[in-house]
Amino acid sequence: MTETLPATGALSAREPGSGRKLVGTSVPRTEDLALLTGTARFIDDIRLPGMLYAKILRSDVAHARLRGVDLTAALASPGVHGVLCGRDLLGKIKPWGDMMQDLLVGDHFPFATDKILYEGQELAAVVADSKYEALDALEAIEVDYDDLPVIVDPEKALDPASPLIQEGINYEFGEGNVFDRYRVRIGDAGAASDEADVVVRQRFSTNRQAGAALDPHGCVASYDSFTGVLTIYSSTQSIFMVRDILADTLQIPRNRVRVIIPQVGAGFGSKAQMFAHEVIASVLSMQLGRPVHLVLGRGEIFRAGTARTGQVHYAEMSLTRDGTITGYRDYIVHDCGAQSLWGNQVIHIGTNVGMLPYPIPNIHIDADIVHTNTAPAGPLRGFGIPQTLWAKEQLVDLAAERLGMDPLELRARNVIRPETFPFVTPMGQVIDSTTIHECLHRSAEAIDWKQRKAEPVPYEGVGLAVSMKYTSCRHPSFDTDLSAVRLRLETDGTVTIFSSDVSHGQGHATFLAQIVSDVLGVGFEKIALAPPDSATSPFGLGTFASRAAAVLGTACRQAAERLREKVVAIAAHVLEANPEDLQTGNDRVHVRGLPDSGLYMENLAGYAAYRTHQLPPGFEPTLEAVSTYDTPTDRENPDGSGNLSVTYSGAAHAALVRVDPDTGRITVLDYAMAHDTGVVINPLIVEGQHQGGFLMGIGMALGEDYVYDDQGRMQNASFAGYRAPYATEVPELTKMFEIPAPSLTIPGGQKGAGESGTGPVPAAIGNAVYDATGVRFTALPITPDRMLLALREKERQGVASLRYPDDMPEFTGPRSPEDWPEPTGSDEGDLLL
Repeated sequence: MTETLPATGALSAREPGSGRKLVGTSVPRTEDLALLTGTARFIDDIRLPGMLYAKILRSDVAHARLRGVDLTAALASPGVHGVLCGRDLLGKIKPWGDMMQDLLVGDHFPFATDKILYEGQELAAVVADSKYEALDALEAIEVDYDDLPVIVDPEKALDPASPLIQEGINYEFGEGNVFDRYRVRIGDAGAASDEADVVVRQRFSTNRQAGAALDPHGCVASYDSFTGVLTIYSSTQSIFMVRDILADTLQIPRNRVRVIIPQVGAGFGSKAQMFAHEVIASVLSMQLGRPVHLVLGRGEIFRAGTARTGQVHYAEMSLTRDGTITGYRDYIVHDCGAQSLWGNQVIHIGTNVGMLPYPIPNIHIDADIVHTNTAPAGPLRGFGIPQTLWAKEQLVDLAAERLGMDPLELRARNVIRPETFPFVTPMGQVIDSTTIHECLHRSAEAIDWKQRKAEPVPYEGVGLAVSMKYTSCRHPSFDTDLSAVRLRLETDGTVTIFSSDVSHGQGHATFLAQIVSDVLGVGFEKIALAPPDSATSPFGLGTFASRAAAVLGTACRQAAERLREKVVAIAAHVLEANPEDLQTGNDRVHVRGLPDSGLYMENLAGYAAYRTHQLPPGFEPTLEAVSTYDTPTDRENPDGSGNLSVTYSGAAHAALVRVDPDTGRITVLDYAMAHDTGVVINPLIVEGQHQGGFLMGIGMALGEDYVYDDQGRMQNASFAGYRAPYATEVPELTKMFEIPAPSLTIPGGQKGAGESGTGPVPAAIGNAVYDATGVRFTALPITPDRMLLALREKERQGVASLRYPDDMPEFTGPRSPEDWPEPTGSDEGDLLL
């Protein structure tokens, strides 16, 4: 259970209705009944008349010259209605790029045509009466190819002599396998390093992590040749992103593509783009005039779905003797796999926001964003911040050790703690509120930090990490950060909410109804959220970046306020009362102080629909209201600075771990999380978001990774081999605290909660493992076999501390800063030396 502490100077959200308020209460989620009873309809549950089933043949090699694909035998297989490969679509549909970046290079196509870029890439598709007949027919397809050298290591991809992965594409900001670059230049980090009393440097690397949503990627496409409308049901996070890119790819008008969303069983960012399977199903349906079902298997999702981007950091932190952080420098090699799916956006936002909660005055960062022959990489819960924190928060502990300071004290000295808000950091972030200092101390107290540091137990240790997570974001490459809501008061007094922002675990139907109920005075049980549908929903960007409560919630609040003004105007006219004397509540509009009097909402809706002569003069006879909220945020500046987020959620995590020296197993004995999520609409939902965020964080820390051999074949593309955490490995998350710092920018005061539980987890656990064993893990994940090898090597060397893998005999990378590489596009030759 989350403990909510009293807010200091908290704002109260404006709630014009009367009666008991629902915002701030743990209303049980309305979505859960269908989920628990098995009546929720997911993408694989959809059945349409005459539906066919499609399956995709995928490459079993990671890099090859494609000579040909023979579909003859597959087409003759039992039950098969059609086959498709890349040559069939050349010149008929457009390649698409990553719409969420400026690099519209058209590097995506439904199938490989002349070259295979990664294991799992689409080669051909079969559509048949059943999925089993389609799978059988795939085995009859013959593929002719010539193997090419494979690149799995992102640092090797930087070598100009390495094989070129993406051919025939001229990148604006890169060359070779570097398809983009990123830079930050704030202050003078070189001077800060020269003048520092302490400088700590270390190479860090992070792992590739799967979204691993239980609901698989998939779609059902249905083309109506009479109307010319293509309807696609998709498990996606953004209906208009899919609609717009799909229409552009197929070269048909956008109003002839309709995207409808069934239940979506999680996405975590891994469904925040259009995929090849959506194009393939659409083309097959348009060819055959029948619905086509195409749902991916788990192995396909691992090999071809979106994974977390891997990063290598060459990071440096400068400090004065009293522990003040004065500078930060980093060279990042950012692995986007064979194709970018928001990949370059991850490095921009994850680095910009990842510098928080420290207002560091001098920052110098270079990043090379590269392709490898591995699965496409892009957004995943945290959007680059966990990778940044893995390096930065461990540097804080390294600096504390060098300075002889308590890591808690060092963080407390540096976290943002201004006397007045808003506070502008040197990086340009506008912090409108935070209690991060209080969160830090509360989380440390919850695991008895001081006592455990004073009385250490062998092979047990404690660790800290802090962050501030964006609440939505104005991405560097598109100038919008909006959500929209349309409300309709029905003639029976119920309310329907229309939104294109897809709920995939955030509880939209519940918390939006709480907002509407409070503002409009309608019973919670009378409010329903319509399924997202591009034909009926107002335009919105989708659900990602912890934006639902703050951005979508604000649009909903504004729409409810506009709808309330309309019903009050009708009631005032009928009752011959002053609108200022009226209130809404108990499903009616009544005179202030007389809640049992007045007119019911259904009566007012009836006037607007069927008795328009009783409306005020000039009143438009409708009881609908639409609102769009676009956050007051900045575009990224050329120096990398900017306030990309409307508000920021603080998070301070503290971990207690035990390491078994005989098996290497790491057990998280206790874990505390303190957050400042602003005004919490539904504490039960927010608690679940923090718990889910922690689960992804512990998976990143202790097991999850994409394991490739040197030929680019994934070795663990199933849950049998992919090391996702078990429920038994998760500690009792009873120490969760909300220390409110209501946003001064968001009208309702709320902030994002979906990702702040993830970012600090790997670094907090990594710091605790070092405290327990003296082994500083610089690479993720921290697995039992790696832990055991490190402990044995530490004992063999007879040292008090050891870095893994840097100090292992088999390590071939640079062991000291003198050997570190320089960025390929740096404007200076003295990045870190």
